Order: sequence, then C-alpha cells, then structure tokens
Amino acid sequence: MIIYPTSLTATIESASESLLHQQPLNKAQSEEITSLLVGRQVQSGKNAAFFLPFASEKETRPRLFTGEPLRTDFAYRHIQLIEAARLLVLLGIENTPVQHSISRAEQCMDASCYSKFCVKGECKAISIAYMRYLACFAYKDPDSKLLHFLKNLGSFRDGKGRWRGFPFFYTLLMLTELDHAVANQELEYAAPAFKRWLPQVDAPNRFSKRRQLIISNVLSRN
Repeated sequence: MIIYPTSLTATIESASESLLHQQPLNKAQSEEITSLLVGRQVQSGKNAAFFLPFASEKETRPRLFTGEPLRTDFAYRHIQLIEAARLLVLLGIENTPVQHSISRAEQCMDASCYSKFCVKGECKAISIAYMRYLACFAYKDPDSKLLHFLKNLGSFRDGKGRWRGFPFFYTLLMLTELDHAVANQELEYAAPAFKRWLPQVDAPNRFSKRRQLIISNVLSRN
C-alpha cells in the first residue's frame, strides 16, 4: 500500500520507500499522492507552508525515514515539510497548485536557519533533509550550495566513520543520492562504521531493512 488516506507520514514514507527501491510509481499513484500532499499544506497563518498531519498521527513517535528518533516538534515539522516538497518535485506532476505548494515550501526553507547549514541541536538532521532536497536540483548547479554543505559536513567527522551529532543512516542516505566526488569521499570515510553495524542486526524491521539497502547501495557504487 502506497497511499494512506489518514496518515501523511505513512504516505510520505511509503512513497519514499518505493523510490529507494527504484520502483517507479504510475501516473495515477503519483497524482493521488500529490493531491494528498497539496491538500494537507496550510495556506495561511503562522503554520503557512507546513503540511498538516492527520489527527490520528498525534500519538505517533516521530522518526526519520532511516529510523533515528526526532525529539523536537520543530525538527519533525520542518523535515516533514522538506520531504513532502521533495516528493512533489520527484513525482513530477506539473500544475499550478503543485507549483504554488513547492514555492511556499521553498520560501519557508529559505527563511530557516538550516538553509545555511545550521548545526544547532536537531537542526543537524534538518540540514541533511535540506541537502536531500537540494540533491533534486544538483544537476542544475553541481558546484554551489550543495558542495558547500558537503564540505561543512566533512568538518564534523569524528574519526570513527561518523559525523558528530548527525543522524548516521539518514546522512548515508543523503550521500547515496548524490553523484559527486565529495559525497563519494564521505561514503568512503563512513565505510568502517556501517560495516561494524551490519553484523549487529538481529530482528529485521522496516528501518533496519532500509539501512541494509542503503549500505548495499553504497557498496554497489565501488
């Protein structure tokens, strides 16, 4: 099931998983997901541009697509905004409501601290989400903002294959979505850490399966 009529989070996750597995969505699915996303975006007021979860989602513990928990409402709301906008771009349904929705989301991103690579608290996770969004347009300008972000990320190496304070697997996911020499260097740096993780997987769940696929994608690049 790809579309969850009463869960924005589950729909974004499900569609994102199809893309991770390189399983293209048909036009009808893309249109239905797009319609749900656009319909959940707040048009005005203090929450303008954000995508409103359904009431049934209030008790759901927020996590990143790769399973790392989110502890602040700020991170949850902004990452959901970024991932919803990213989906709208990737699904490729081109009409005026979609264009306006993406534009509103981008204005919110551009006005936020993470658009300049913020590393305060959970803004580290949001900065990675924002890099995933920028990756959708990397072919247009491969050596500008995204490269600056990648170089900043590299300065947070902890010497053990991870980046200080950044969600490890979510960062790996972002790097696998880039075709750039600097991204490849960061993936090579991370190899010892994800190879240590692999033997520790016991009971598989949706997050561990995604992590294993991400690692497989990293290894297939070599």
